[in-house]
Amino acid sequence: MTQAECKKGLQGGRLFAVKSRYAMCTGTQFVQTWLRRGRPVGQSTFTLWVIETVPKKNDRTIRVQYLFTDFVKTGSTQTGGLKVDTDGDITTWPKNVVKKFGGQVPPTLSFDALKARPEYVHTILVAPDQGSGKDDLVNMVYEPFVKLTFPAPYTSPDTGRVGVGFLAGRWDSASYLFNKTGDGVRAKRGGAALPVVPTLPYSSKAGAEERAAAQHLDDARLRPNTTKPVNAAKSVPGFDLKRPLHRLQHDAKRSKANRRAAIATCVKHWGRDYVTSVPGVRRECDEYPFASTYEGAAQSKYEPAKPKDNFSARPIRDTDNGAGGTILKLFMDRNRILDGFSGGDDVDAYIITIAS
Repeated sequence: MTQAECKKGLQGGRLFAVKSRYAMCTGTQFVQTWLRRGRPVGQSTFTLWVIETVPKKNDRTIRVQYLFTDFVKTGSTQTGGLKVDTDGDITTWPKNVVKKFGGQVPPTLSFDALKARPEYVHTILVAPDQGSGKDDLVNMVYEPFVKLTFPAPYTSPDTGRVGVGFLAGRWDSASYLFNKTGDGVRAKRGGAALPVVPTLPYSSKAGAEERAAAQHLDDARLRPNTTKPVNAAKSVPGFDLKRPLHRLQHDAKRSKANRRAAIATCVKHWGRDYVTSVPGVRRECDEYPFASTYEGAAQSKYEPAKPKDNFSARPIRDTDNGAGGTILKLFMDRNRILDGFSGGDDVDAYIITIAS
């Protein structure tokens, strides 16, 4: 993630900006009013960008880059004596995990010294076997702060420890994601990612391999009355942050129940021969929400408070169904999507967008 991408993402006063599951940032401009005998005599400003990335997908190291820019001063100041103390608070869950640090948070330096040397990198690594749940999950919040100290005889109202924003990180050792063995080195198993909600892209455009699958999802979302099973109140999740999808990985029985419920719907409405009933076309029963989610067709069986028949199933060409499944699998792997409730809590989720 570049500084320009961070700046663009933070427009509109956003507290943080996200590029992917492996890059996010925060930042703010600091304005200093210089006073002598209680009267303003000068002003100085600088901007601090804090960019968090996971540079290597087979590495558990999270990198935090501090970058100071846009140094300006006017009027009467003494910026060579203005001390800028930067630090970061780190909170993890579980609380007492051992963290290995590298690089450095910016040391306490003057405004002028930071202008001469504006970039610093801090790294955090958490080894496996310290997390919770089946996926050995460790979550982190990283909060950078700045405190200013003015040289005598100047004073300023712009003192105190000020938060820049916040960042988040996560480590896991999930057995179903890449680097599950650490190439035989237990201490290197698993990986790091950022616990943001990613978007799975599908396309219903002409020529898209997954077109029929994407059209099915679009119908389930926008035209639920045209889908089966019949449900006048059908409202499928997965298309906005308020109702995301959650990966179902640790309960094979529930996943199979989702699939059975979908197939039963295809058989009921298209007949037992739906696979070959269209000459020259081999079809498969496509379902949404996916069988690999907690929101799948059998959700109400496992969660009685959830609405029944809040899904859609229909036969589509097997090649479209296969392409949609491949996109889903690659998306899960590349984004380190965890079982959504692997520790009993809502730990991971994703949403879908359809290009048309």
